[in-house]
Amino acid sequence: MLGEFSEYSSVGLQIDNPFSGCSAYEMEVREIRTANEKESAFVVLKELRSHLTFDEFIGLYEAARKADHYTLLAAYEEDSIVGLMGYRVLSDFVHGKHLYIDDLVITENKRSQGLGAQLLTHAEGLAKDLGCRGLRLCTGVENEAGKKFYERHGWTPRALAFKKSF
Repeated sequence: MLGEFSEYSSVGLQIDNPFSGCSAYEMEVREIRTANEKESAFVVLKELRSHLTFDEFIGLYEAARKADHYTLLAAYEEDSIVGLMGYRVLSDFVHGKHLYIDDLVITENKRSQGLGAQLLTHAEGLAKDLGCRGLRLCTGVENEAGKKFYERHGWTPRALAFKKSF
């Protein structure tokens, strides 16, 4: 099953970026694999998941990878990670086969430049190529900016998730 995702590990995207002063913006998307890449990715993921330590990140990454083939993609600008998207392909009775986005973050200094939208577009392409019926993600009920971002890009709120901690 892991080989099913390998063809998506490195993709160059050329996107329109009205904020750059240029007509196009080059962004490379690659799967995080090496220890050095994981260290760099952790710094970016901390902007979204500030509670995580590096050891927790590695442990959770490895457990999710083993259980559900969790894949962490990095958007690079030159040699720097400017965004991350973590996803799994899941199947259930409600949604059928679908791509679930666990994590989506753009570095603070690169937000509002179209990178998040491009990662969502990339996810749509992956989902279609993998035979998924659609995409799904959750965001915090207090995350007003995130909700507005997803709605602007054609996502519809469809459920309310409940959580109980122990």
